[in-house]
Amino acid sequence: MATSATPSSTGSTKLDAVVQNASAASPAKLGGFALYSRFALAGAICCSVTHGGLTPVDVVKTRIQLDPVTYNRGLIGGFRQVIANEGAAAIWTGFGPTAAGYFLQGAFKFGGYELFKQQCINYLGYETASNNRTAVYLASSAAAEFFADIALCPLEATRIRLVSEPTFASGLISGFGKIASQEGVGAFYSGFGPILFKQ
Repeated sequence: MATSATPSSTGSTKLDAVVQNASAASPAKLGGFALYSRFALAGAICCSVTHGGLTPVDVVKTRIQLDPVTYNRGLIGGFRQVIANEGAAAIWTGFGPTAAGYFLQGAFKFGGYELFKQQCINYLGYETASNNRTAVYLASSAAAEFFADIALCPLEATRIRLVSEPTFASGLISGFGKIASQEGVGAFYSGFGPILFKQ
């Protein structure tokens, strides 16, 4: 007398064993720090690479804004002028603070967004959060961006100083230290409001 296969069985003992092994080998669902740290790392790397890679555009833009009489030939002409006047390395002025600042900003923004979104869901309950998902998304992203900009602002202030005053310091560490010692910690957050609204 043949035995009938269980409802989850495929009818093949070998295939059932493969399916069972595959199910057992599937990774456990992540949560807590392990989950949020992955979002933070992904955001940190992506923001650092994208913003750092566009440092030359930022240098030319800043030069055009600070000295429109000299730098009046557009983006490509601005690149040529900066390179001709200051050397090829000058277009990478501020790369260190940009890459470091947006690494931190990306970590707080993407990791924080997921954290705050989950906190909203926990606080409101799944059904209420689902019915008000747009408000949850907006509140979560605003909270995450606020803390991300707190992390970004000191490095952005250093970047702007290095680009606007090329002789101010030689790089991130010297520029950061010089601002801190000469102007105090408050100088790092003098542009916090505009950065917050820009981001």
